[in-house]
Amino acid sequence: MKKPHEYPAKVMLVGEYAVILGGSALTIPFTGFRALVRPVEDIPPGKEKQAQQSFEYLEKIYEYLQDIPPGNFHASPDLENFAAKRQKHWLDLDIPIGFGLGSSGTVSAAIYDLYFPGVDKLSLKQKKEDLALIESFFHGKSSGVDALTCHTGVALRFKSSGSIETPDFNPASLPGAYRFFLLNSEERFDTGPLVKHFLSQMEDPGFKRAMEEEYLPLNQLLLEALLREREADPAMMLKWVSDFQLKHFRQMIPDNAVDLWIEGLVSNEYYIKLNGSGGGMMLGITHESFMESLEERWEKKLLWIA
Repeated sequence: MKKPHEYPAKVMLVGEYAVILGGSALTIPFTGFRALVRPVEDIPPGKEKQAQQSFEYLEKIYEYLQDIPPGNFHASPDLENFAAKRQKHWLDLDIPIGFGLGSSGTVSAAIYDLYFPGVDKLSLKQKKEDLALIESFFHGKSSGVDALTCHTGVALRFKSSGSIETPDFNPASLPGAYRFFLLNSEERFDTGPLVKHFLSQMEDPGFKRAMEEEYLPLNQLLLEALLREREADPAMMLKWVSDFQLKHFRQMIPDNAVDLWIEGLVSNEYYIKLNGSGGGMMLGITHESFMESLEERWEKKLLWIA
């Protein structure tokens, strides 16, 4: 669980773009990066610029929320409190922006806790809907999946039925002695244009059929394998997802990552897929026996998910 006023980054193990179509997803908090709510009196040397940017963001989000009818939320915002205190707190983020780790989700989660009274009485589904409205400030449209993961600080399973569960899931104890990792492509992608591109792809009947008949079932198989609901090799399931994304989501994959992506599919030492909309940090899986060699090869670009 997250600490009060501390919001972890998120990793999407299963479900990128599938959630837009009502498919299943599995997300986990990633404490390797986080956002902290700090009082204005607590601005460490060297972070003055970041604090000022935070104040500016909070001002813009305050203005954005003013234009949304309070009845659209399950927990209505206390805009009077927001107006009085928006210059008294700032958000200290070490999450790289545009890297698929939920930076906007952490900001949305923090604002939700600070300025939306009554949040604790809501269901996960209601919180997700509220957080989606807040996070839409950043991307034009949001599912609320990232923000809810950052807000709760626990693993979440989003079912195609619309229900949300908190599974007993430990990413450091996967079936088959596998380990997840994040690999830094060092290339930032903006979520909004990628989602717009995906929605335009969905207008193509062939792509739409591939998503519905191939991709959504693959995502479901991977999710069930990870949660030990199906006797299946999770790495092989992820390999199929990786292969599909390489063929159909090429615009979402950084150019400098394509060779690494293909090499994994060919060597079977590791497999890579998107973590979120694209670019930034890519999600990978490997067997424990390959961990040392990958560390030597990628060094600081590699982060293990434990």
